[in-house]
Amino acid sequence: MIHEDLGLVRRSAMKSRKHGGENMIRRAQWVVLASLFLALAFGTGCNSYTASAPPGAVITVTATNAYQQNAVVGSAYAMPFTVQVTSNGTAVGAGVVVTFTAPTSGAGGTFGGNPFYSTTTNANGIATSTAFTANGTTGTYNVIAASPSTESTATFNCANTLTPDPADSSVAGGSPQSTTEGTTFNSALSVLVEAAPVPPATSPAPVGAGVVVTFTAPDGTFQDTGASTTTALTNASGVATAAPYTASSALSGTTPYNVTATAENGVSVTFTLSNTIMPAAITPVSGSTPQSTAISTPFPNLLAVTVVDATTPVPNPVVGALVTFTAPSFTVPTPPPVLPASTPSGTFADSGTNTTVAWTDVTGTATAAPFTANTAVSPVGPPVVTYNVTATVAIGGGKTLTATFVLTNQ
Repeated sequence: MIHEDLGLVRRSAMKSRKHGGENMIRRAQWVVLASLFLALAFGTGCNSYTASAPPGAVITVTATNAYQQNAVVGSAYAMPFTVQVTSNGTAVGAGVVVTFTAPTSGAGGTFGGNPFYSTTTNANGIATSTAFTANGTTGTYNVIAASPSTESTATFNCANTLTPDPADSSVAGGSPQSTTEGTTFNSALSVLVEAAPVPPATSPAPVGAGVVVTFTAPDGTFQDTGASTTTALTNASGVATAAPYTASSALSGTTPYNVTATAENGVSVTFTLSNTIMPAAITPVSGSTPQSTAISTPFPNLLAVTVVDATTPVPNPVVGALVTFTAPSFTVPTPPPVLPASTPSGTFADSGTNTTVAWTDVTGTATAAPFTANTAVSPVGPPVVTYNVTATVAIGGGKTLTATFVLTNQ
C-alpha cells in the first residue's frame, strides 16, 4: 500500500513539474518513508499481524511453616524449614532443587554440620530441610531457601538465644500409669519445659539443656536418691527425665495420686499414678469378643476386660489399674471418603484415635470408650480376615499382661 502511494505522489508531481513538482516529490518521498518507518516500528499501516510470545512461567518459592523460630545456642530448632514451590500458582511437582542457606559467620546454624542443605521437591512441590541446629552465637538472622529455577526466595527468621526462663511445661511421658505395689513403674516420668516465645518466634520453644526440674512424690522412691524427691536437668530438647520411680506399698484403690514436676519459676506439671495389687490375669468381658459391625459404625458391645490377682480359689479384682486399649494403626486418604482407610481398624470415641486408656473399677473391670470401625472392610476370605484390638495392663518392672479382642469390619 505504501509503495502505491509513493507512485501516485510521483505521477501527480510530474504533471505539476513547472509548479515546483521536483520539490514536491522529494517532500512526498520523505513523508512516505517516515510513514513506512512508523508502520514497521509500531505495527500500524500494514496488512499483517505480529504474534506476541506467551508470558513466561512465574516460579515462586514460599515458606509454608515455622518461618519464625528461636532455639537455645547449641540446640536443635523445633521444626525443619519447609517451602512450597509453585509455577503460576500451581505446585511444580517433584524434582525441583531447593537449597536452604544459613549465615556462615556470626549467629547462625548448621544442617548436619554444613551451613547449607540442598534437596528436591516432592510430588506436591514441597521441599523440607533436614534438622537445623543453632551455633554458639546469640542473635537474629535469616535462613534463605532458593532454587536455581527462579529468583524468588523464601526467608525464615531465626534467633539463637541463651537458656530462657521456663514459662510452661507438659508431660512428655509416664502419665497416666499403674504398677504393682513395691515395683518400678514401666515408663519413666519425663517433662517438657518450654520458654515464652522470643522474637521473631511466635510460639513457645523448648528451654534447651540445663534447666533443673524437681520431681516430688507423696511416697515411693526414686532410684537415684532413695527418697520421694529427685531432680533432673533438661536435655537439649528441653526434656527432663526422672530416675526410675518405685511405688510404695500403699494401695491407691480407685483414687490415683499425683507426682509433681516443678521447674524454675514455679512452672509445674503432674503425673497421675496408681499402686495396685499384682495383676495375674486380664480377660475380655463376655460379649466383647468376637464382634463385627458395618464400616463407620460403632461395635455393638463396648470393649472391656477384667483384671484379677492370683488369689485362690477366688481371685481378687485388681482395683485402680490402668488398661491401655490399642487397635491397629492406619492412615486415612486425603480427602476422605474417596478411598477407604489403609487397613481395617477403628477409633475410640474419647481420643479419636486407635488407642485409649481406662482404669479398673472396684470389680476389676476396665471399659473402653465406644469403638467405631473405620472405612476399611475386612477381607472376606475364606476364611474371613479379622483384626485384633489389645488391652494391656502393667505388672511392674517392665512386664505387662495382654488380652485380645477379635473384630471384623463389614
